[in-house]
Amino acid sequence: MSRRILAALCPVVAGLAAGCSATPLVPADPAWADVAPIFRGQCNSCHGWTAKETGSSYRFDFFDMTAEACGDAALALDKGLVLAGSPLATGQIGPDITPQPSGWARMPAPPSPALPAWERDTLSRWAARPSKGMAPSANLAPTLEVSGYPAAADQSLAFTVVLSDPDDDAALGVIEVNGLAFLMNRTGSFDVVFDSSSWSAGPQTIRAILCDGWAKTQYDFAPVQVTHPAAP
Repeated sequence: MSRRILAALCPVVAGLAAGCSATPLVPADPAWADVAPIFRGQCNSCHGWTAKETGSSYRFDFFDMTAEACGDAALALDKGLVLAGSPLATGQIGPDITPQPSGWARMPAPPSPALPAWERDTLSRWAARPSKGMAPSANLAPTLEVSGYPAAADQSLAFTVVLSDPDDDAALGVIEVNGLAFLMNRTGSFDVVFDSSSWSAGPQTIRAILCDGWAKTQYDFAPVQVTHPAAP
């Protein structure tokens, strides 16, 4: 059960369950699984996939994004972004969320409410000793829903996909065919289009590599038959 759900239930069932508290405890040594939900709820509307425009290039929905963990899916991450686990980010997080003499912290930016003390302390402890830790034992891989996928293509190959994550984690991915790549730097819907006019006639193998920052998964599409009408 998440801390947010526990905090909501405890006032209702107070006294019925041992160890129940309306205020979640601050972990002694928090890892990414402890702080990622706080970033998601408090920060990622600005510091998510739109970070280049809304978050000064600080993207906090991933601890890191490496080819070792995510394979080619890591290609979908925009260049120049600062991820939550980097020294540049962790060195800034603590000062930014600490209240100033005015009573306001720099982040979340006023007039947004200040972080609850337990969230602030959890983030501060983690930023002092940033750790990715182990993936949650029940972590589920991202999924891809495909619609409008053709059996054959001539000048272009077009279809729609929806990238999602059952755990509501951030996810990204890449769709690869014939040496080309379509990049997905967020969850949500994408209209995928490949120019297939120069492809040789015959079947084409298409795959997608998806990643939630913990591990990658592969989605294999049905082969598409490339057919070019003979010139008159």
